[in-house]
Amino acid sequence: MSITDAIKDMEKYMGLEKDFSEYMNAPLPNNGHAYIQMDYKTGKQWVHCPYCGKKNFPVEEYTKISRLPYQCKGSNCREIFEVNV
Repeated sequence: MSITDAIKDMEKYMGLEKDFSEYMNAPLPNNGHAYIQMDYKTGKQWVHCPYCGKKNFPVEEYTKISRLPYQCKGSNCREIFEVNV
């Protein structure tokens, strides 16, 4: 089941009169590029795999990375994605 299907099921279950997209953005398509997200426990920003979402390595504010191919360290993933920071 995709996230889009899950959102549609939530709309049916919750009986929303309006479209759920008014409350939440639709999921972005996977383009093979990593995304950066802050770890709220440590306050550091981490590069996440776009396929499985696993944290791979931390980055600092001054870090600059361009077109780095990186292989995910997730045990079930191992996909190669591009890092741009």
